[in-house]
Amino acid sequence: MRTKEKETELLKRDPAINEDSAICLKGLTFSYEKGHPCLKDVTFDIKKGEHVSVIGHNGSGKSTLAKLIDGILAQDKGEIYLFGVRMTDDNAVLLRKDIGLVFQNPDSQFIGATVRDDIAFGLENACVPTKDMEGIIKDCAQKVGMLDYLNSEPSNLSGGQKQRVAIAGAIARHPKILILDEAGAMLDPRGKKDIQGIIAKRKKEDKDMTIINITHEIDEAYGADRVLVLSQGCLVMDDKPSVVFSRDEELKAIGLDLPFAHKLIHALNDRGFPVSSVDDEEELIKQICR
Repeated sequence: MRTKEKETELLKRDPAINEDSAICLKGLTFSYEKGHPCLKDVTFDIKKGEHVSVIGHNGSGKSTLAKLIDGILAQDKGEIYLFGVRMTDDNAVLLRKDIGLVFQNPDSQFIGATVRDDIAFGLENACVPTKDMEGIIKDCAQKVGMLDYLNSEPSNLSGGQKQRVAIAGAIARHPKILILDEAGAMLDPRGKKDIQGIIAKRKKEDKDMTIINITHEIDEAYGADRVLVLSQGCLVMDDKPSVVFSRDEELKAIGLDLPFAHKLIHALNDRGFPVSSVDDEEELIKQICR
């Protein structure tokens, strides 16, 4: 059993890492099969409170990246720092307490027999007092629109409802980092929009929460603070959405599309209506209206 002193030692931050860093990767390399790395020398630093989208074609390493950050997988080479603390075999379990991870398929995450039990599972692991649990469970269920389903079996829910429950379970522990790994991939357009609305609302409520949204939906990436682009396991772009999506030929060359907003900007400029690249749709609407 670890003592408080031992845990403090294991969670000692590295003074060389920036104070505002939430996730810092240095030369991260990982292979499922020896000699065939699916992530190669990936380096980046995500600040506390940033909303970052990670995009790339199938097999580019996006989901593997999420599992490495969460400590599910161990890298071959390189270093992972969470809030300045280097992740090791000894402290990975302690560090992942600050992370909420939502997978593409919510069925792979369900533990409880009911929605209430499933949301409670993470709280129980975090040793939250029983007397406090019901209030937290109801609050999180209400935030994702599932308050009326607390006694329902997860297997009887729709795909969108299941994903809402998975998000409720992830945010119940008030994680400092929320990772969405293709969380809307199995949903219809309305379901995807609902999930994005929930996340946007959660971000407004907790401005210090760092969000990593791994997605195939290019339009989702448009609303992030930063966009990371992976191709064949390498980080090939890391910048504001307006900068990344201005490199349209490079994106097309690696099999990625452009957000609708940027296609609209190109179409307007081609027709003699000058519109500059922007980082969110509201600013684009303002330019068009002017």
